[in-house]
Amino acid sequence: MNILLTGATGFIGRAIALALLEQGHRVTACCRRPQRLRLESPLLTPLALDFAEADQIENWLPHLQGIDAIVNCVGIIAPGPRQSFQQLHSQSPIALFRAGAMAGVRKIVQLSALGVDDQAASAYHLSKKAADDALSELPLDWFVLQPSLVYGPGGRSHALFQALAALPVHLLPEGGKQVLQPIHVDDVAAAVCRCLQPGCGGRRTIALVGSEPISYADWLQGLRLRLGKSRAGAWLLPQRYAAIGAGFGRALAEPILSRDNLAMLQRGSTADPAPLIELLGRSPLSAKRMFADDASQAERWHANLYFLRPLLGWSIALVWLWSGITSLFFYPHQASYALLAATGISGIAAPLTLYGLAALDIAMGLMTLARIRLPALLLCQFYIVLGYSLMVAWRLPEFVFHPFGPLLKNLPFLMCLLVYRILDGERP
Repeated sequence: MNILLTGATGFIGRAIALALLEQGHRVTACCRRPQRLRLESPLLTPLALDFAEADQIENWLPHLQGIDAIVNCVGIIAPGPRQSFQQLHSQSPIALFRAGAMAGVRKIVQLSALGVDDQAASAYHLSKKAADDALSELPLDWFVLQPSLVYGPGGRSHALFQALAALPVHLLPEGGKQVLQPIHVDDVAAAVCRCLQPGCGGRRTIALVGSEPISYADWLQGLRLRLGKSRAGAWLLPQRYAAIGAGFGRALAEPILSRDNLAMLQRGSTADPAPLIELLGRSPLSAKRMFADDASQAERWHANLYFLRPLLGWSIALVWLWSGITSLFFYPHQASYALLAATGISGIAAPLTLYGLAALDIAMGLMTLARIRLPALLLCQFYIVLGYSLMVAWRLPEFVFHPFGPLLKNLPFLMCLLVYRILDGERP
């Protein structure tokens, strides 16, 4: 079949793309940055298209000639400056589905979410429901697949849960009694492939869930044991305090931590696996089987460093800010001028250098907090600190041999800058 796949560079979309190619389908992979596909196949055709700007039928019709089926995997867990639930979950998918019907597409598979039903209350669920309802009204074969929590290598939510599991104490909203039914990403891909087979009749909604439910508390403990750690202590967190904590998600650059997602967790995410078993012809994988496999070293490092990354960034910013503020307001200026004189800077150049470098330090701290061109900024900071250190070691050698090691402490700070640069580039 000729299949148009949207969201092909996402966690679920990439797994589906691989499964479709393995079955011999020709895939037009629609994504904003085709260079991120990293898939080599003569059956794959990249299509550069920004889903956030494709909310009209006319945006899609030129790309649907000869297309037999559409698979929509686009989804976001939290809105951003250029991405809204309404745009990505409702307007653009509805335009795509209606264009597909006009172009003679025979089948459409929509990746929705468990909980998208008449009781849906969150903005996430309601935006998905609008697209699901519009698809159900079209005169073609359609499937609305509603996955529970999807886990597997590379999953953003899975990485977060492993990081939460690695904490020595688990903060459990309402005791962690919420029930989940996680499904492996490979089972999601298999379900999509099965829906596209000619003998599989559509016009139905199917919940994608694992073979058995598990409580949120047990899910975290299982992930923790998989990381090679002993069982963690548990702290029951009342709902109101959990909601306050979830509000700090953006400060941690962690959009999954939000009040809406906390409410969805409270609701639970389970369903009868029988329809999926009938679709696949087998039982889906049990999430508990994963707990028996040891996590890789990379997974352990990632889980343990996950929440240290933002703390490291704030610490680096504080060093720059405090250095500049101290130079301006607390450290005696005459003592600073004496140090500058020892490096050959005196006269009118001394106050210009003092105030200029203090302003530079403060600017570096503020830019770090604002994450302005962070990779380049951190590299710039590395060379600034290295330059400071070499100049002081040359012109003020007494600091090299000082018992408090004021200059030597720049070495671990230099390493922190490099480590933070790497960690920020490895965010899931």
